[in-house]
Amino acid sequence: MRAFYRGYNAATGRRAKQVRRLHVMREDGKFAGRQGLCGAPGWNHSDSPAVVLTPMPEQPPEGLSWCNSCVGHAAHLVGMLDRFAVTVAELAREREAETTEPVKPASGPCGRCRQTRPLFEFSWVPDGWMEFKEIHLCARCHSLSALEDEDGRLDSTPLLTAIGALR
Repeated sequence: MRAFYRGYNAATGRRAKQVRRLHVMREDGKFAGRQGLCGAPGWNHSDSPAVVLTPMPEQPPEGLSWCNSCVGHAAHLVGMLDRFAVTVAELAREREAETTEPVKPASGPCGRCRQTRPLFEFSWVPDGWMEFKEIHLCARCHSLSALEDEDGRLDSTPLLTAIGALR
């Protein structure tokens, strides 16, 4: 198998900033030797020739990363797609086991509506103040306060963390 990436501009001697992926070369079909398995063009352009690496390296050159699609197609071509899928599933299970469940918020009277509900910390900077002011609000009042926050000084991190939106 071969790999390629867009080369250096002859005029500037630098690789374009948008060149970030190392592609696996297609070896069959209409564009054999001129296209990546993902469909990326591998033929020469006037400003950036294709740099072909034979054989395909184990690690991409510095500053580049593998094209995800090409790696998946290449795994299929060498008969390793099923084994690769098993590895991905195992890693996903390990990652799920490592994540912790969000901590349930404490209940108490809301600082705005005074109803007893699960509470979330709400902090803001009142006009003319130099520090944050904090209050505990229920999710409904927190949302209403967020809608009223016109100057962007609302800190929603405690609510978003508690409901599991930030992981």
